[in-house]
Amino acid sequence: MTKISIIILTYNHEKFISQNLEGVFSQVVDADVELIICDDHSQDQTDSVIKNIIQNTPSNFEVKYVRQPKNIGATPNFYSALKMVTGSFVAFCEGDDYWTDPNKLQTQIDFLINNPDYSLCFHTAVNISDDVKINETLFSKVEDREYSAVEIYKHWIVHTATVMMRAEVLKSEAKKATLHEPDLQYFDTVLFLAASTLGKLHGIPKKMSAYRRHQAGLSAGKINFKRDLQHNKLDETIGKYYGGEIKKLSNWLIFSRSKINFNILMKGNRFFAALKFLPWLLRNRIFIYSWMKK
Repeated sequence: MTKISIIILTYNHEKFISQNLEGVFSQVVDADVELIICDDHSQDQTDSVIKNIIQNTPSNFEVKYVRQPKNIGATPNFYSALKMVTGSFVAFCEGDDYWTDPNKLQTQIDFLINNPDYSLCFHTAVNISDDVKINETLFSKVEDREYSAVEIYKHWIVHTATVMMRAEVLKSEAKKATLHEPDLQYFDTVLFLAASTLGKLHGIPKKMSAYRRHQAGLSAGKINFKRDLQHNKLDETIGKYYGGEIKKLSNWLIFSRSKINFNILMKGNRFFAALKFLPWLLRNRIFIYSWMKK
């Protein structure tokens, strides 16, 4: 029988992990399911909650639960989970997000089995937030069509909890070349791009998961200079490997992000911090002339 591996990364998610696992265990799917849960040494009751819930694991699920002996960081925790995958297909759901449709896995596995030229499919996600302006809005508008790697990279329309991909992506040259640094930011996008080297990418408009937006999330916060420096490193890695239009886009993203942060820090007389962004600006000298003209 077909096997699906599900990766759940969690850290201090005691308030959310129950809903996450309920959404996973509610899946009605004609496949064996390997559930890989990696807790990055949570300091709250996440571990206890998980252990209590997995005592009632559905019969077609096999649970592999690891609590890291110490906090190793989100990306190394992700690498640890990837090494445990033995399924033919892989799905993802961060510990604070959750699936809302019990047919999510079946919908996606049916598509990939019936369309062998596609390596990845994703669907619509709904934002969940205390902010009424954001709550129940769409993470992105997903259309029923093929998407290019450039679209995926440029517009960030793919939410992690919406993805299912073929496990072959994890052995691809693109994955090996771009997904190995321990401090890589937003490692999921790199993996989605790697999938584009083995097949096509398809969008499914159906809303089947929820993205919980809160201040403790990995991408939360308006200004985070350390995160933006890591994001520059991510974009540089992507640009170097893929070249072409993606490299042009990565150069522009690095320059734009660095320019904004450099200006903010200089105005705040934080000169040492501003200098950390200067090398990134100089690497993209093609954009400096247009900046200086303004």
